[in-house]
Amino acid sequence: MTISIEQLHEILKYNPETGKFTWRKRNEDFPSSIKSIRGFNARNAGNQVYEENHKGYGRISLLGKKYKSHRVAWAMHYGEWPADQIDHINGVRGDNRIKNLRSVSHIENCRNVQMPASNMSGVIGVSWDKFNFRWVARIGVDGKSIELCRTVDFDEAVASRKAAEVKYGFHPNHGRPPS
Repeated sequence: MTISIEQLHEILKYNPETGKFTWRKRNEDFPSSIKSIRGFNARNAGNQVYEENHKGYGRISLLGKKYKSHRVAWAMHYGEWPADQIDHINGVRGDNRIKNLRSVSHIENCRNVQMPASNMSGVIGVSWDKFNFRWVARIGVDGKSIELCRTVDFDEAVASRKAAEVKYGFHPNHGRPPS
């Protein structure tokens, strides 16, 4: 069961300008013993909430369940849980400022990814074909790889890829260098 928006506001304080969360002081009617409430308040009330998973996303443990902090930020700011995925516009997974978050479909989220660390050309979707001595530009759309061009001119391959990104509605940050 998902925690309610009202419960989120009772437990946490969210600052949309900084994207940070702090623990609120728990009162006597919180579903726990008085002793544990006092202990929690002494240790945590007013302190910043921070936990990070192995992929760099913030997460928050609330009432025995873990929530991704960007989803909690969205819910607290807009008053409802996001219907689909939340994209970090600038690609920084720990940046939960509300102006850096947008609700998107899985496809839209995939159209705003950073360049893979394994990329050798410096441009996402452009690679060198060492057998034919050509630059190849490709783009993935609707689960299919579309070859855009094969050329000896690197700039032509890059231009072809960039034009396709615009045509297919990729985010302007797509292919940014790894952060």
